[in-house]
Amino acid sequence: MADSKFVPGMSAEDLAAVIQNELASQWKQVLEENRAELESVFPELEDSTYGLYLDRLLPPIFGALEQAGYSGLGEVKDTDFIIGGCLNFSSSLEQWGPEHHRSRVFWIPVREEGRSEPVGTLLLDFFHSHAGFEVPEGPRITAIPAANRREIVAAVREWKEGA
Repeated sequence: MADSKFVPGMSAEDLAAVIQNELASQWKQVLEENRAELESVFPELEDSTYGLYLDRLLPPIFGALEQAGYSGLGEVKDTDFIIGGCLNFSSSLEQWGPEHHRSRVFWIPVREEGRSEPVGTLLLDFFHSHAGFEVPEGPRITAIPAANRREIVAAVREWKEGA
């Protein structure tokens, strides 16, 4: 992101709107620029290939968020698998869609420097195929006020299942 659209004091919903605009404008371009390499490593790496894609898509967006004074990773353990510099694999669920159009939702609790309360939690819905390398649609992001794991998981299920 050349000019950050993140400013101090934004709500989680405002952050999600900026991120969604960036994702919508970048996901296909990043996919096509890296497609040959990603398709070639998919037979060996399988699902981990999508982590490589997200490693290329997300850092400019979430780097700009961090430069504006927001943080999303929180405490990282040695056993955590971090994707794109901002997604913790253990903070995700994958239970929706057929094999060729799976959905994995990552959650990213966001804090802002100088604020005692979390801004909220971003939910990133990433679509991918288990049948072969394909990203069938762009990632979607939304924001929720929940900050603890139980509430976040319930909100993810409600978002995906409409419960």
